Amino acid sequence: MAGERYDVALIGGGIIGSAVAMGLAQRGARVVVADIDLSGRLSSSEKNAGGVRATWWQPVNIALCRASIRYYESIRTEVGFRQKGYLWLYDEATWPQALAHLELQRSLGHRIETLSAAEVNRRVPEIDRLDDIAGATFSPDDGLINPNLLKEHYRRIARAHGAVFLDQVFVDAAAVEADEVRLECWQAESALSDAELARLMTEDDRGAAARGQLIELRATAVAITTGAWSDNVLRLFGLRNYSESVRRQICIVDNRATNFAPYGMIVDTSGLYFHNEGTHILAGYSPPDTPPGHHFEYDGEPFFLNEIWPRMYARMSCCERLRHVGGWAGLYELSPDRSAIIGRAAPRVFEAHSFSGRGAMQSYGAGQALAELITTGAYRDFEASALGRERFETGALAPEELHI
Repeated sequence: MAGERYDVALIGGGIIGSAVAMGLAQRGARVVVADIDLSGRLSSSEKNAGGVRATWWQPVNIALCRASIRYYESIRTEVGFRQKGYLWLYDEATWPQALAHLELQRSLGHRIETLSAAEVNRRVPEIDRLDDIAGATFSPDDGLINPNLLKEHYRRIARAHGAVFLDQVFVDAAAVEADEVRLECWQAESALSDAELARLMTEDDRGAAARGQLIELRATAVAITTGAWSDNVLRLFGLRNYSESVRRQICIVDNRATNFAPYGMIVDTSGLYFHNEGTHILAGYSPPDTPPGHHFEYDGEPFFLNEIWPRMYARMSCCERLRHVGGWAGLYELSPDRSAIIGRAAPRVFEAHSFSGRGAMQSYGAGQALAELITTGAYRDFEASALGRERFETGALAPEELHI
C-alpha cells in the first residue's frame, strides 16, 4: 500500500461500513475499507433477526429507515426484502404511547394502522390469547431482509466505483495530522480463529499475534464504522465511547402445527419477537438484566425453555409443543439513548456506530447521510444531525423507546 492515499479510510466493513463505502464511492471519493474479518463471523450484521421497520418514535429514526426501505424496495429480489409488515402488540401501559406517536409517524409518510385485540386475532388466528392486548399497530411497508445479501450488495456497488476492501487488517495506531490521517495496521497472513478475532477486537493491541505484515493507510479523513467493536478504535483517536455491547440471543424453533409464512415480524407485549424462517420460526427475546460485554455464548435449550417458549405459549395455544432446533448469540451496541451515533467526531474523524439493533434497517439511509457529510460538509438529502455525539454533552438526546 506504499504511496497510496485515499480520500476516506473506513475502519470496519460490516453492513454500516459497507453502506458508507458505497455512498462515498458513488460520490467519487477514493475509499479504502479495513476490517479484521470481512466475512463477519462475529459481526452483528450476520447475527441479527433481519427485521426492517420505520415504526419508531424518533423522527430521525423514522426518516432514515423510510429512506432505507425505499431503497430496499428497488433491489428487493437481490436482497430478499419481503414486505409482509410488522405487527406490534401493546399492553395497557404502552398502548397510549403508541397512539401518541401515530401522528408523527404518518406525517413522515409512514403507513401504519391500529388494530383492536379482536382484529389482531382475525388477522393472525394463531394469536388466540388476547387478555392483555390493549391494541396493536400494523405497518405494511415494514418487513424482513437478508442482511448478508444487503451487505454484499453495498460492497458490490462500492467496488464497482473503485472502493478497496482489505481483509484481516487490524489498526494498531492512528495519527491525525494537519492534512491527513495515518493508520498503522497489521494484516494477518492466514485465517484467524474466532478466539483470535475476539481478542483482537476487544484488547488494546494485537499482542503476540500470528504472522503478518505491517501496512500504512493514508487518507484525508477516516470513518469509524466498527459497530459493537468500536471501543478500542475510538480510543485510538482519543474519543469517548458512550456505548456498551450487550448480548442478544435468537432461537430457531420447530412447530409443525403452525405456519407463520404469511406474516412478517410479530412483536409481543412481553418483548418477544418472532417471524417465519424457512420451515421454522425465528424467535428472540432480550432479558433486561443482560450484563454488557463481548459475550457470544448461546445458552441453547435452557434459554428457549426459560425465555422463548413460555412467552410464545402464553400468546398462542398452538405453540404448546414447540421444539428447540438451534440458535446463536450476537451483539447490540447500545447508546445511552438507544439511537445511533453518526457524524463528525473530531477534525478529519467521522463515525457511524451504536445503532442499538437497527443497523441493517437504517444502513442505507445512514450510509448516504454520512457520505454526504464527509464529501460536502453538510447533510442534504439525508438528515442525521440529531445523531451527533455532541448530544450527550448538550442533553439534546434522541431517546428511542421502541426497541427490542
